[in-house]
Amino acid sequence: MNKHETATLLQTVIALYPSSRLRADEVTVDLWHEMLRDLPGEVVSAAVKRMCAVLKFPPSVADVREAVAKAVQEAQDVPSAGEAWARVQRAASWYGYYRPEEARHELGEDIWRAVQQVGGWREICAGDSPAGVISAQFERRYAAMLEEQREQVQIPSSVREDMQRLVCPLVDKLRLDEGGGEDT
Repeated sequence: MNKHETATLLQTVIALYPSSRLRADEVTVDLWHEMLRDLPGEVVSAAVKRMCAVLKFPPSVADVREAVAKAVQEAQDVPSAGEAWARVQRAASWYGYYRPEEARHELGEDIWRAVQQVGGWREICAGDSPAGVISAQFERRYAAMLEEQREQVQIPSSVREDMQRLVCPLVDKLRLDEGGGEDT
């Protein structure tokens, strides 16, 4: 998203929410641009229009990024945790214990990764644990994966890079303080 698109976006929001305190001054445009520049302008604009149609108050940058993240997951046809578990159960009945590669292909990598986190395909098919326990564990892990994916869109790439750059020296210092680093 370029700066001109950001200014236009803010003007649109201000026009649709005339009683808001939001302004399209240079500082505000710069801040919004910094927080949205890694996203395609057309996608952000569509997300804002969608929000303006249903929200009583103007959207924040966080609202915009969350709406874009949800739109990305919708476009990818990402199933909910319950839907994903239903797919796992269906694949287990179709392919069974001895055909995990076919099940993996059917389920896709995201669902398969959650399957691996709850003990793997054989654990699901063998049924040594109560079905409700495995189901709950799977849905929790899968929902956490979806949240992690959504967060990748919600947090601007520049912020993720800054955090990585700033936190790494802190982590190294903590390792040294704990004696886990260099020999003294």
